[in-house]
Amino acid sequence: MKSCHLICLSLVLSIVMGCATISPRHPEFIPKNVFDLRPGMTQKEIEVRFGSPDRTSVMTMGTKTLDPWPGLIYYYDMRKNRIEKYKQIVYTNTFYFVSDVQPPLLRSWELELIYPEKK
Repeated sequence: MKSCHLICLSLVLSIVMGCATISPRHPEFIPKNVFDLRPGMTQKEIEVRFGSPDRTSVMTMGTKTLDPWPGLIYYYDMRKNRIEKYKQIVYTNTFYFVSDVQPPLLRSWELELIYPEKK
């Protein structure tokens, strides 16, 4: 292979890899989709707005209160490698649902990363 072919190949790979790293995971997390979130939204409304979660878990919430409740948690991992070099999970948007009613209803949420809207 000629050296000019290697240079061209390396440039193409650099561009492809660069595009892969800057394309956002879950691009639905933009201001217009998050500013009107409200408690009581259904699980389905969250999925329609943000897509399927990367991970889910079920647990009992409010264990330090007099009236704990069963909960469903949706995790949206906003980075491809969600565990950084310090072994902590970074940039995960999380939704907490009350699951003892059907359909499960949104109780609260934590947003660690929101993308700016494209103009």
